Amino acid sequence: MKKCRICNRKLMNYKSIQRGMGPVCEQKYLEKLYKEKQISVDDILQQKKGEN
Repeated sequence: MKKCRICNRKLMNYKSIQRGMGPVCEQKYLEKLYKEKQISVDDILQQKKGEN
């Protein structure tokens, strides 16, 4: 039986087994990934100030 690579629980669903993680862990992982990649308007303005 395959286990989730995040929380180590047993994976029962075919899609979860293919992804290597359950739906709850996948959602948390994607939210974290999105937040890490997200930039703010302040970040853009600071970059523009550095170019001038």
